[in-house]
Amino acid sequence: MKVPLKTIFSWFEEGDMPTEYQFQQTFSSFRHVDEKIKMDEVMGLNETFQKTVSSTTFTNHLQDENAHHLVLAKLNASNLSARNVEEWKEKLKIKLAATIDDGEENGNVYAKEQIEEIVNILQAKDNEMLELIAKINKILDSNDDDLDELQEIVDYIKENRKQIELLKGSGANFAFGGILRPTDNIIVKPGSSKWFWAGSGVYENASGVTIENFGIISFDGFVWSVLEVNIPGGGADGFIDLTQED
Repeated sequence: MKVPLKTIFSWFEEGDMPTEYQFQQTFSSFRHVDEKIKMDEVMGLNETFQKTVSSTTFTNHLQDENAHHLVLAKLNASNLSARNVEEWKEKLKIKLAATIDDGEENGNVYAKEQIEEIVNILQAKDNEMLELIAKINKILDSNDDDLDELQEIVDYIKENRKQIELLKGSGANFAFGGILRPTDNIIVKPGSSKWFWAGSGVYENASGVTIENFGIISFDGFVWSVLEVNIPGGGADGFIDLTQED
C-alpha cells in the first residue's frame, strides 16, 4: 500500500519523531531496485505490446530483399525503372561523354569488338604491304642486270626532261634546224647536259671539241642529231649545222 507523498512529508516535519510503522510505510511506497516490475502493473503496457511484432518477424523483415521495394532502391538497383535511372542521373548530374550502340540506340563511339575488327582489317592490309616491301627489298638486293638497265632508263628519261626544259627556256625556233653550243674542250655524248639550244646561230669557244652522235628531242617532237665529227678548230667560223634525220 502506497502512502501519499504529502503524508510521508508530514511524518518528518521538524520536531516529529516518525514511528516504526511510518518508516515502513514510507519505504513501502517506493520500489526497490531489486524488485521486478510486472507488465500488468504498468498501465497500457500490455495493449502497446500487442501492437508490436516478434523478434523473428522483425529479423526476417530486415533480411527481406523485397521489403519496401516500392519506395527504396535495392543495392543492385534491379528494381529501378528506366525513368528512375534517368532521374538518378539527372539528380547526380551524370552525363555520359561516350556511348556505344545499344539495340536501336546508336552510340557515338565504337565498341571494343568493333575496334578490334577494324584493327584486324588494317593489320591484314599492313601485313600485305610488309610482304610486298620484303619482296621488293629482296629484288633490290639481288644482282639482277635488268634492274641496272631499268635505272639507266630512268636516269636517261630524267635527263631528257631536263634538256627539254632548257630548250623551252632558250626561246629558239624548234621547228627548223639550229645551232648547238657546247662548253670548252669536252667530249659531248648522248644525254649530256653540256649541250643546250642557242638559237642565235653562234658557236662559241669550240676549239678542240669532239662531237659524238649527239641526239636530242626538240619541242615539236622531231629528233635532231649530229653525226660523229672531229672539229679540232671548231669548224668553219666555229659553226655546226643541224639537219633533220629522216
